[in-house]
Amino acid sequence: MKPYREISILAAQIRKYNRQYYTGNVSDITDTEYDALMNRLLYLERENPKLRSDDSPTARVGSAPLSGFSTVIHDPPMLSLSNAFSKDDFLSFNSRILNLLKLDWVKYSVEPKLDGVSLSLVYENSVLVRAGTRGDGIRGEDVTDNARTIRSIPLRLNTARFINVEIRGEVFFTVKDFKKMNQKREETGELPFANSRNATSGSLRQLDSTVTAGRPLSFMAYATGLYPHGMETQEDLFKKLHLWGFMLNRQNRICDTPEQVIAAYDNLVEARADLPMEIDGMVIKLNSFSQRTEVGSLSRAPRWATAWKFHAEEMATVLIGIEVQVGRTGRLTPVARLEPVKVGGVVVTNATLHNQDEVIRKDVRAGDIVLVRRAGDVIPEVVTSLPPEDGIRGEVFQMPDECPVCKGPVVQPEGEVNLYCINPSCEARIRRSLEHWAGRKALDIDGLGKKLCEQLVDVGMVRSIADIYNLKYHELIALERMGELKATKLFAALEKSRKTPLSRFLTGLGIPGVGEVASRDMAAEFKNLQALGTATEEELTAVKGIGPITASSIRSFFTNSVTSAVVDQLVETGFSPIEESTGKGTALAGEIIVFTGTLAMPRQKAKQLALAAGANVTSAITGKTTILVAGGNAGSKLKKAEKQGVKVISEQEFLESAKG
Repeated sequence: MKPYREISILAAQIRKYNRQYYTGNVSDITDTEYDALMNRLLYLERENPKLRSDDSPTARVGSAPLSGFSTVIHDPPMLSLSNAFSKDDFLSFNSRILNLLKLDWVKYSVEPKLDGVSLSLVYENSVLVRAGTRGDGIRGEDVTDNARTIRSIPLRLNTARFINVEIRGEVFFTVKDFKKMNQKREETGELPFANSRNATSGSLRQLDSTVTAGRPLSFMAYATGLYPHGMETQEDLFKKLHLWGFMLNRQNRICDTPEQVIAAYDNLVEARADLPMEIDGMVIKLNSFSQRTEVGSLSRAPRWATAWKFHAEEMATVLIGIEVQVGRTGRLTPVARLEPVKVGGVVVTNATLHNQDEVIRKDVRAGDIVLVRRAGDVIPEVVTSLPPEDGIRGEVFQMPDECPVCKGPVVQPEGEVNLYCINPSCEARIRRSLEHWAGRKALDIDGLGKKLCEQLVDVGMVRSIADIYNLKYHELIALERMGELKATKLFAALEKSRKTPLSRFLTGLGIPGVGEVASRDMAAEFKNLQALGTATEEELTAVKGIGPITASSIRSFFTNSVTSAVVDQLVETGFSPIEESTGKGTALAGEIIVFTGTLAMPRQKAKQLALAAGANVTSAITGKTTILVAGGNAGSKLKKAEKQGVKVISEQEFLESAKG
């Protein structure tokens, strides 16, 4: 089959399965089968780039980073909504509508008010050509590349004939996807997002759309810019949006009387805790488009709609005490232990206090009566404390100066409000530490992946980083899914890792504030582990990029009895890391390199070669970039480099230069 024909068939199949999933919540194929179709389409388009269309399903993987967002103009404007906060407010709204229309009754469309970010989608000839944020209602930001990565946004409408239309709706995270994403961020050492709305806004406004593609955003449609020809009501519009391929809210209702609207609101309040997405109220709209036109709009809001907002439920209880939890990344979080209280239909016994700054700001202490709410209706948090009548309160809470789990040192990285345990062998963070130690950016131990790291810790075979170098062959092959061949390869990889250079050794230790660049700079300065371990804070701050806070963290790591013992244990297993060649004799020494396009070698390997040759590597073209290494299908980075006069070389030229 010719490539253009196969690409056309694959794209049509994938669009069909997307519509099935997002409009009917069903699918005729498994996730594995879907991925196989997508991977085949990606391959064909890479081999035949001229055959890739703007509405191809592969647009969902993201594109080259932008330098900034351009502006979009909304015509008509994306107006705000007036608010109602009670039944009386709604009844007053209803009376105004009836008076303006001189009618005795009207139909309303009632829809859950999603707590997300508004988005405008413009389709020309049924193909998505532009997506814009609401902005100030008239001017928004062009986020088309990012919108194309959201799977519930059709890249081509399911229409019998080509149409031009603007669709408006809301981008959001489902409760399930938000929790799963935060859990993954914590496991990889990133801070979890505080609430889904801010996370949605930040994800939608990424200059690098591949970042957006990696976040499970959803989209629900609820309006059009102009009323489509032939449609008379919101009810008609919802039917058409469904046919076009958009996901709709299953809680949408058409109400014939004010009493039905009130009942719908009460039902939504009751069902709120069980809904798959976060909502903060209910939107009430006239169902009839002609009636909306007759009622008209004010400068900032339509007269024909209002948002009946929920009151944030807060309950009072007693704060029994404050404990400190240590997460997988080593982050210390103060947690309030509470007398059980029911908030939003859920019994709450613990609530986050986030960090020391928040505890001080809210001034909560053991024994206080506190107000508790579920932030974003998901995470319980303490809002404030109520002053006791007798004026007698508990002691002011202070974060510990050592880890409550391992008694190792804690530090506060520069620019952060959180404290971290810096002991990589701490029981609370050993899984994450072991995975980081074995990762590509650190010691790159082939065969020691996430699952095996967790397995070794869970069965008690590894309690510190050094334990992996004391594993016994007969114990290892006894593990599930661990045969003789895998065990032999792992032991070979462990032996090889003992010869790792100092820079990678330091990266593997995971000292807060000390990443790849700082590790490389320190290794270049001190040359060996002994010299670094005895360096003063003054000597450390003399290293490029090392500030006083990071210097203190490094010094604490090598002098504290708990963490210095980790280093001693590793040395006892055969480590004696020294700095590798800095590559000062190569043609790339001192250059600032960016890679783009498809390379024959893995991108991480290319980066390692550049670093070994004495160059620095960045991800974006800036005024400091000196070389762009361009592979196949190079895009916007190549154009930008040529415009700025940056030297462009091929992958082969890069390899020759790296060799010196």
